Amino acid sequence: MKKKYFIPLLITSILITLSFCTTAFFYNKKHIPSTSKEVPTMKNSKTLDKALESSSFLEKNTTKYQEIDYIDTNQFIEKINKLLDLEYSTHEINNIFKYINEKNIEKMLTMEKINVHNYYQVPNFEVDKISRYEKYQNIHNCSIEEAVIKVNIGLDHDFYTQIELSENVDEYTVLVNKYHSLENYEPSDLVSLSYSSNYKLREKAAEAFEKLVSAAKLDNVYIRPYSAYRSYETQKRIYNNYVKKDGQMLADTYSARPGHSEHQTGFAVDVWSEGYNEIRPNDANWLKENAPNFGFIIRYTEENMPITGYIEEPWHLRYLGEDIAKDVTEKNITYDEYYDLYIK
Repeated sequence: MKKKYFIPLLITSILITLSFCTTAFFYNKKHIPSTSKEVPTMKNSKTLDKALESSSFLEKNTTKYQEIDYIDTNQFIEKINKLLDLEYSTHEINNIFKYINEKNIEKMLTMEKINVHNYYQVPNFEVDKISRYEKYQNIHNCSIEEAVIKVNIGLDHDFYTQIELSENVDEYTVLVNKYHSLENYEPSDLVSLSYSSNYKLREKAAEAFEKLVSAAKLDNVYIRPYSAYRSYETQKRIYNNYVKKDGQMLADTYSARPGHSEHQTGFAVDVWSEGYNEIRPNDANWLKENAPNFGFIIRYTEENMPITGYIEEPWHLRYLGEDIAKDVTEKNITYDEYYDLYIK
């Protein structure tokens, strides 16, 4: 071969060889199995960030922290750790913090795992009463919502059992019934009504009652108080007399036991028609329609006796303030139900 052809062929051969080797190298490198573990990518998570800053951070929960939505609440990471220890899933934990109030969450942290899924949309449920709700549902074949309200009131027990002390006794929203007692409470701002100094109410209630009486007169409705504030001892005497007369079972349907009377709050007043020892039907109808405009409700009606335990009393007015009185009346529910749904 001539020298002038040999050199170009040699260069071409070398280039082809290099090209083949390079291709083979990268091909083999691509297909060599990796001997090291891949590190998972950490996605952005405020909960994880807060956990890393916390002394309660647990490495075993790292991935789960990323799956939990952050909530600005006290001891959030500690609560997550406890719920995870109780074997709640991250999905359940997200719903717990989204739908369940702080008081219930605190209770859950001290209990074994429970199924709260059916109660997410029932804001007034209490986790430690779930077994009672379920029992009430089975007996009465009712909705979860109804079971929660009835059990919260106490209606899965007999009247005057499972008694609790009334809360916020100085507020006009105080609840007093056959499950809530005032004990020996006595209000401090009682004032006499203009009709007679023998009848007293709390200041707000007294002012509202005077306006109600004046408005009624403009419509030719004349009413007068025949019972207002009663002390614990007064109610005790009245109740015991009724028990001697009719027996306890019957007396309990129309008279409160001492400590359980709304009259003791100073926010309740019984009225009669002027000149009568009763409330006349026309006057009772006027009160039913107009009393809420002055902050009063007709507390005991025939249809709500299964809840209140009292017979119909169209003469018994309870002061709640105009907004609440109107709302209770418009919703057509007892104050016991309203208290549980909107105040407690």
